[in-house]
Amino acid sequence: MGSFERFKTKTHFNSLKRLVGVTALAALAVKLLTIALATAAGGGTPLDLLARVPASVADLGAALLVFEVLRSRRPLQLAARSAILVAVSPVLFVASGLHGDRVGVAVALLLLAIHLLIDRDAPLVAGITLAIASRVEPMALLAAPVAMAAVAAGGDGQEPADGRATRSRMVHFGGALAGALFAAWVPTLAWDWDSLAPAPSAGIVPGGLGPGWVLARSLDQGLAGWLLGSGRPLVLAAAVVPAVIWVRRRPRRVYAAVGLVLLVPLALGPAWSPRDLVWPAVFGYLGDARWASIYAVVAGATLLWTSTWWGNGLPWHGGVDPATVPSGAVAGLGLVTWVVLGTWVVLGWRTVAVEASAKAQAGAVAGAVDNLAHANGTAQANGTAPANGTVPANGSAPVSGGVPVEQGTSPSRGSLSLPK
Repeated sequence: MGSFERFKTKTHFNSLKRLVGVTALAALAVKLLTIALATAAGGGTPLDLLARVPASVADLGAALLVFEVLRSRRPLQLAARSAILVAVSPVLFVASGLHGDRVGVAVALLLLAIHLLIDRDAPLVAGITLAIASRVEPMALLAAPVAMAAVAAGGDGQEPADGRATRSRMVHFGGALAGALFAAWVPTLAWDWDSLAPAPSAGIVPGGLGPGWVLARSLDQGLAGWLLGSGRPLVLAAAVVPAVIWVRRRPRRVYAAVGLVLLVPLALGPAWSPRDLVWPAVFGYLGDARWASIYAVVAGATLLWTSTWWGNGLPWHGGVDPATVPSGAVAGLGLVTWVVLGTWVVLGWRTVAVEASAKAQAGAVAGAVDNLAHANGTAQANGTAPANGTVPANGSAPVSGGVPVEQGTSPSRGSLSLPK
């Protein structure tokens, strides 16, 4: 690449990065302005505004991180488009801006932790960051097995055969994560056990959105009750196990695999609260931007509608009890959102199956080729005829499976093309 081409590439990158930054800052300004106007109209206090600033700033950081992650994996235009869509996501606008929910902070910290571990080779800082994210919202800890599997498989750009470096990276990440979790949770466990207990109504009817009202009118009975109770470990296993298999086969898909981990509990859960809809909103764009956009629109509409149905205004304490089983438009929007979630999960599982089987087939073909080449080399060294060809006569080219092969090349490798 000449100097002029490098100049054009750098200029194009800087212009797209500037576009992403300006758009994300504009979205943050609009979000904060909307919060200020809603706070003033609803008779709120400045503390209501300040409580919503961290989640809004976290969305800004998440959009910039999405561009940073995708620019080395996808075309720059697609990376910029995905980052802009994250910045203006309706789900994040309602959840972080209007509600100020801390799930957005946990998602941004989780994305930062994976980025530090995979792309920046900073396992110590990544472990501490993931621990902080799980302290904000414990569900972020589901990504830890996927991150460890990605490091073991070489998802950070290191060869898996480099066992010492891989073990060192895993030990540093796991040790930092365990130490930070111990430091973060021990004070709570030692002095405030009650803070970990669920709310009186949360254990019976959590949330109310989702297909639970179709499966069982009372969410603590039937299939819905089983999925919320004794079947919950199976739901979490259905989220983590396919993602771990995915990154073991395709280490570079670690971000999409983490998105799958965050997506499955919502799709298989019979009931979820509006705040849970934030989990797949960012990582979805690191996997499938089209489905992430569809989900952002549907889930954003659901969040906005339930905000007016479950609460009358800032800070949305009035209105209908959140434990109420939804009906009418809220039930319809919740069901549409669940259909999108379910379809997205099925497509994700299908991708895992296809890519895992393709990787296994590629490994089998590569092993067969190596064995065949070794057998041919041994036969020629002993002066015998190759197993898959004929003895070259009068200096003619050897034959492999009826196809002439150039001299100096392996007959088997000249007749096979390995899939990537």
